[in-house]
Amino acid sequence: MRLLLMLLLCVPGLVLAQGPAGDPRDNLDHPGSPTDRYLDAAEIRDVMHATNDAFYGCYRTHVRGTKEAGEVAVRFTVTREGTVTDAAAEMDGAPPSLGPCLVDVLSALQFASHDGDPVQVSYPLVYQVDRKGARVLPYPVVFTKPRRVRLPLLVLPATISAGELAMLERILVDPDERIDADRRELDQAPDEPAAVPTESAEGDAPAPEAPAER
Repeated sequence: MRLLLMLLLCVPGLVLAQGPAGDPRDNLDHPGSPTDRYLDAAEIRDVMHATNDAFYGCYRTHVRGTKEAGEVAVRFTVTREGTVTDAAAEMDGAPPSLGPCLVDVLSALQFASHDGDPVQVSYPLVYQVDRKGARVLPYPVVFTKPRRVRLPLLVLPATISAGELAMLERILVDPDERIDADRRELDQAPDEPAAVPTESAEGDAPAPEAPAER
């Protein structure tokens, strides 16, 4: 421990030059690397909650005086740069003029940049009118399309044996495909005849041994 402290004190430049290992904002050329950064659903939810006032501004302008605004949800795509594309409003019962206003609000949003594929998002807007007034309630979750994580290429040593390579393929292959392959091997294996136990004439008692000749 004392030797480690002395090393850190003597070569601080070396430690600072390395920087934090695995910076989550590293943008590498190998998707799926442990240092890649993916956009989390909680980050999207926080941005949407912070935009509630702008959403309410659309309702106040286009749905004011209406107790029922119908069911409204917005959907959009977040690019790798964090900008919004393909914004749209899905409405059932709300005035048609509400849709373009919501799309303008969505198009102005900015999310954090990330290294993954574009994220497709769907978010319900809950408009409530009661004795306290009208407001847009923050929905607790956002709905995103599941993404497929692409793993980086594996660098195999040149000395790997055929058996080790076959075992690695079995580990990395899809579990369902591996199970099907094992079943096919069992079906193709030749059936071995079962061993039949021999019995003596007197049942389970062993046959007496013949006396040795002298």
